Amino acid sequence: MGKVVMFGPLFAVTAAVFLGLISAVILKEASASTELSWSFIILIISVVVIVNGARFVIWGYIHRKHPISLSYPLGSIFFPLILIIGHFYYGDPISIPKIIGSIVITIGVALLVIEEAGDDV
Repeated sequence: MGKVVMFGPLFAVTAAVFLGLISAVILKEASASTELSWSFIILIISVVVIVNGARFVIWGYIHRKHPISLSYPLGSIFFPLILIIGHFYYGDPISIPKIIGSIVITIGVALLVIEEAGDDV
């Protein structure tokens, strides 16, 4: 499929993952609130829809410009990152199995990306 330029998909997938993290944090914060007005609920829903709409557009760009076998593994970095955010921002406990799972995901992503990118890594 030719040479793969890592900066393009890496930057775009990072942006999509970042927007996914923003959406997750907004929804977590909103769910923790006990008293929300209807206007605030509509605002939260609107922001989440806009953020996820932006993710949709970014993923569309990624799929047009880069191999799916490269972009989707990079997107799975969301899971270790959400574990870290959950721990440091919300105080969620991190166990040894969660750490091992995150390491396995990260190593798996690295192996898939290195294989797909070849010498360009």
